[in-house]
Amino acid sequence: MIVGGLGTLVNEGVFILTARDMPIFFSLGLAIELSIIFNFILNDIWTFKDRRVGSFIKRLLKFHVSSFSGGIVQYITVILLLVAFLHFSNVSEILLFLFFSYIKAQSLFLAVINFIGIVSGFAVRFITSLKYVWA
Repeated sequence: MIVGGLGTLVNEGVFILTARDMPIFFSLGLAIELSIIFNFILNDIWTFKDRRVGSFIKRLLKFHVSSFSGGIVQYITVILLLVAFLHFSNVSEILLFLFFSYIKAQSLFLAVINFIGIVSGFAVRFITSLKYVWA
């Protein structure tokens, strides 16, 4: 729980800090990736230190594979919620927003939407980590 909570803070912080300076496509991906690496390191040296199997790189790659589906769930959830709440009128506006625009929304709005995405991907990440990475 502690590792996940800290990883959530990393994810939220990176997303909120970068969403105003780079397109959402990149800022959300960066937030997810950095939180995955952060969570792996803490889990590897603390939570599952007695269940290590294989090299550090092998465990890191397995953790990334197990976290990928949860990250995709989070990513899709956040994008869909942003599209729904920001009321785009056509696909070209959505694509421009995702790849070329910066978010001018309130930090609390971004944090809540991202948190919903994090929670949506949590179960997938947890189960695959437990059964695949440190099994």
